[in-house]
Amino acid sequence: MVRRDLFILLALLLVTSCQRCRGAHQADAGAPLSTAWLEGRVEPEALEPRRGGALTVRAMVEPATLNGLEGATSRETWTLRITRNLVTESLIAIDPSTLALVPQLAERWSDSQDHRTTTFHLRRDAKFHDGTPFTARDVLATFAAVMDTSRPTGAVRQDFGALEAFEAPDDFTVVLRWRAPSPFALRQVAKLPMLSAAQLAGDWRALAKAPLGTGPYRVEGWDKGAQVTLARVGDASLDRIVFRFVKDHTLAASMLERGEFDLMTTVQPTLWRALEAPTTQNAWAQRGYRRLVSVDNSYSYVAWNQARPVFADLQVRRGLAHLYPSELIARSVDLGLEPPTTCPYWVLGPQCAPDVQPLPFSIDAARALFQDAGFIDADGDGVRERDGVPLRFSFLVPSSSVRLGKVVPLLQEQARQAGAELVIEQVDVATLSARVNARDFDVVSRVWTESDLESDQFGTFHSSARDGGSNFVGYASAEADRLMEAIRSEWDEPRRRELERALHRRLYADQPYLFMTSRRSLDLARRRVHGLAPSLIWYDLRRVWVDD
Repeated sequence: MVRRDLFILLALLLVTSCQRCRGAHQADAGAPLSTAWLEGRVEPEALEPRRGGALTVRAMVEPATLNGLEGATSRETWTLRITRNLVTESLIAIDPSTLALVPQLAERWSDSQDHRTTTFHLRRDAKFHDGTPFTARDVLATFAAVMDTSRPTGAVRQDFGALEAFEAPDDFTVVLRWRAPSPFALRQVAKLPMLSAAQLAGDWRALAKAPLGTGPYRVEGWDKGAQVTLARVGDASLDRIVFRFVKDHTLAASMLERGEFDLMTTVQPTLWRALEAPTTQNAWAQRGYRRLVSVDNSYSYVAWNQARPVFADLQVRRGLAHLYPSELIARSVDLGLEPPTTCPYWVLGPQCAPDVQPLPFSIDAARALFQDAGFIDADGDGVRERDGVPLRFSFLVPSSSVRLGKVVPLLQEQARQAGAELVIEQVDVATLSARVNARDFDVVSRVWTESDLESDQFGTFHSSARDGGSNFVGYASAEADRLMEAIRSEWDEPRRRELERALHRRLYADQPYLFMTSRRSLDLARRRVHGLAPSLIWYDLRRVWVDD
């Protein structure tokens, strides 16, 4: 009897406690959400930074390499986020706040009056993570690796096509000589990681896993398929940064709610909008996390492989562009969180021509263009043919992409109505990257990100970059080539901006890509994390700290 009464008493206490807990949650959830929280704006902080602790970051994609020189994958988002300014440094850097060029491994630099000679004076205190001093020898080895056509460095080499020579008068001076001076040259130098001459001369498989750098963090470990861990060795606040690879958004959302991420990146629009509801279920996020929004210099696009005869036809590409239901996708997929774009430049920058309007969604316009291109449905099976070849193509889709899992079936339905057959081919991310690099695809959708306001489109769209460069769709236009060459040599900013706007017009008219949206970073950070400031370069994790 005593035990039964004790059990009832404990049960009543538990119920009362839960009711109080729910009441507290409802009170929290019922409180009005601040405008700053809803808009994802960073609010001022008066706290003093402290050293120590760890930061766990959700990374949606596991990079193929951490070698910032190797292949097109070296330019992928998470390779750069894990390594740039953290593991590796450059001669000069782009300041995350001002986007101005600032010293890094070079304490100062000078440019000749004709911009054909740039001289860098190196710091004398910089060391690699193995303790060896950083000298001009390492700079020369890095540039030699970039320019070596036997190395898989073509995607980086295309940025230095105007580099004529590099030399070192002494151990702490480096001189670059340019055959064709360009306003982009120094900004490309700022994106080039300086690596160890000794490691560059060795096995690049080791370099891919753990590059020796001069940054404040070294690669402590890479557990394939799980995470990369960086350990502090220099001037930074956090003892460790852990990048956990979770490509599945549903799993990542569950881990977020369990508190397994300090910085949750790539929050999906459905979760982002759902968390805005002032409900008990959302109290954990509204109390425990800040929302962070930034409009990146980044765009999503559909790429047509113009090595395929069907996509070499401009009328077909323009017809397919008319089948993109932008309003439906903005409303039902992106939930108003991704602004549309027609432009390869930053959507808020001065390079985009305001007179370029997106091709309207029109199945009739697509049908007419396909007809003009010679595609007719002669056998009545619903698929148009030209010279006996059906208007049929496959769309390579990463199996982990929630957005494309919604967008591509919509495109498939519009294509069907216009007499084209779109076949969805789902593959894992690694396979997709390999096939794109090998040009083994019909259609693919990707995201291009540039961590700078300035964007040199030469490597992406110039016809010379079709072999070994980033022009993997095989686009070729004499006018676009002329414009990109002129942009690269124009030092007067107003004239360069006009040329960039002309290039925007040409690219949209030619449709090598169907530009879809300007991407926004939608992230959540625990309130214990301080110093996060969105930037076109991403967050400067060197200045981030945590309180426990």
